[in-house]
Amino acid sequence: MINLEEIFAIEQDPNVIFTALMSALCETLSCDRCFLYLRNPRTSKGAITHCYSRSPEFADLTGLTFIEEGEIAANDPLMALAFRTPEAVFVDDIETASEAVVNVVYEREAFGHRALIHAPIYHQGQLYGILEPCVFKHPREWTSYDRSIIYFAQQRSGSVAFKYFQQYQIN
Repeated sequence: MINLEEIFAIEQDPNVIFTALMSALCETLSCDRCFLYLRNPRTSKGAITHCYSRSPEFADLTGLTFIEEGEIAANDPLMALAFRTPEAVFVDDIETASEAVVNVVYEREAFGHRALIHAPIYHQGQLYGILEPCVFKHPREWTSYDRSIIYFAQQRSGSVAFKYFQQYQIN
């Protein structure tokens, strides 16, 4: 297993850190894919900057961009929650999740996963991104261990996301 602490321990390029984090989270959480959506809190524009898939059958979403206009919270309850709180949402099965948490049609069409973690990344009170490990084809019960891994990654990723914007400037 890859030690997540080691990924964040050495002061290095944020791109290197996030690239290593995607595969490490997939391995540690036994997920099919993990992606990182980073957003500029000033412009509400963002992109999936990093993605790792265990298999080519799970699409690499790197480069997919979004402009968060007023309807995003109405179309994506997970993003609406992320704008309000830094707490991660653990969805065992999109098919049985509450409509207040998951827009099943949107999740199926946009991402195709069955179970996911939607983990906001905050820095100095602003939403900078979302870590999203997921599983395809079957539900997944997220354990307390999984939750601790995500909490650790969220806490460490905020300052790295901020540095990423300083170096790579997403409009």
